[in-house]
Amino acid sequence: MKFTSLPLILLVYLSVSRAAPFSRRNATLAWPEPEPCTGNCTGVHDPSVIRREDGTWFRYSTNGNIAIATAPALTGPWTYRGAMLPSGSVIDVVDDQQLWAPDVFVIDGEYHAYYSVSISGLQTSDIGLATSVTGDVGNWTDHGSVGLPKSSDYNLIDANIFRESESAPIIFNFGSAWGDIYQTTLDDDGGSWSGDDIEQKIFNSTYPPDQDYRAISEGSFEFWWPLNGTNYYYLFFSSGACCQTADDLKAPGEEYKIMVCRSTSATGPFVDQAGKDCLTENGGTLVLGSHGEHVYAPGGQGVYHDPDSDRVALYYHYADPTIGYAYEQFQFGFNYIDLSSGWPVVTA
Repeated sequence: MKFTSLPLILLVYLSVSRAAPFSRRNATLAWPEPEPCTGNCTGVHDPSVIRREDGTWFRYSTNGNIAIATAPALTGPWTYRGAMLPSGSVIDVVDDQQLWAPDVFVIDGEYHAYYSVSISGLQTSDIGLATSVTGDVGNWTDHGSVGLPKSSDYNLIDANIFRESESAPIIFNFGSAWGDIYQTTLDDDGGSWSGDDIEQKIFNSTYPPDQDYRAISEGSFEFWWPLNGTNYYYLFFSSGACCQTADDLKAPGEEYKIMVCRSTSATGPFVDQAGKDCLTENGGTLVLGSHGEHVYAPGGQGVYHDPDSDRVALYYHYADPTIGYAYEQFQFGFNYIDLSSGWPVVTA
């Protein structure tokens, strides 16, 4: 990864505490539209994006036993290539199980895809691993579960790998509801749980006014960036209600949105821009929410340094109300972000 400082832009940084995402005012905040996307940009959930050394972009996403699409650029044109695991996973969790939220990372020259096995509302989910030499369709081997223990404290979904260097520990983030975001490590080859402690990192204690359970925080993604001699570690996550139908939309501000917490250590503690602890003080800073006519409930995000533009991209799924709110109508989107202030700001 190449690290450069991005130009300072004249934008007012938008920040709220975790208590604020459920305010109606959040729906009116102004952000730029997503960058253009051409080709296969619809029916995408929980994308994971990576660029191969030959310049080919890969996008892996929920649905169809992990859908694989490729493109010559982040903007497309994207072409659907097929399923990562056409026969499903060797993990047996529940009847009619689904494969969700892949996170793809290169370890020792090999593509590692960490995926969830679950169905909606299930807590006894599991996280599996598939590997590939090329990243292409037809080149994946399923290795089954990474061996994390199941617990009533958390849910084994939404895996995310973070490794600062080839010699650094492989940090493993995961979780949704039931305690929100947790962190542990994998062994040195990324094949299984190391046995290290599993520690809670982000907890959302907010109760939206229209439900009797806490707001969900999930889909964590860790990214680091050096600034003025300090390495900052950003833990992005999605908070709120995902994937509502047109006749059952949440109150503005209660839908999915992209949040972030920051630390000077890869393992935390993480705080928001106001200094609130994201585990004990309901901290969290809003990065991107619903806005304009075309973006509703962005989330399922990741962050990637785009070598083609030498900029940092925040990518995600979202619903476009002018197209529809149906699950299969969700769009792939991305914006570039500026980190020169020490906090991610979505750029115009």
